[in-house]
Amino acid sequence: MPRTLRVLRDALLGAGLLAGATSAPADDLTLDNAWLRAVPPVAPAMAGYFDLYNRGDRSVRLDGAEARFAGAAELREFSTGADGQRLERGLQEVRLDPGDRLRFRPGRRFLQLTRLTDVPRAGQRVEVCLTFSNHDDLCGEFEVRHSAP
Repeated sequence: MPRTLRVLRDALLGAGLLAGATSAPADDLTLDNAWLRAVPPVAPAMAGYFDLYNRGDRSVRLDGAEARFAGAAELREFSTGADGQRLERGLQEVRLDPGDRLRFRPGRRFLQLTRLTDVPRAGQRVEVCLTFSNHDDLCGEFEVRHSAP
């Protein structure tokens, strides 16, 4: 969901104007193993990986992310087509039911950060906020690394 729509939604939720719409607090989600793959300083994009665990009692829908150094973020996934060719596609949202653990790993699912304004370097820790359509945002530190931890 674009930031302007999310801000409007949050304002309406706060004012109680969206009937039946609810938002859960971020403390029922756990973000672990968060990291970004280091890229050259002129790179237009970088990939992020993490584990997300839903400890709450209701489903949540992850729909994107935000970072101060990226103009856009998208959830992406690799799969294998019927012909054996590797395919990449965008994900509108990913659902996590209570007790589910979602893993974003190299070669499978990833967070793609694009339109980078300031490329973080290996060794830095930067804040990335995961955004949800029915939940408060969840922000955490992502370590910039050359390879998986």
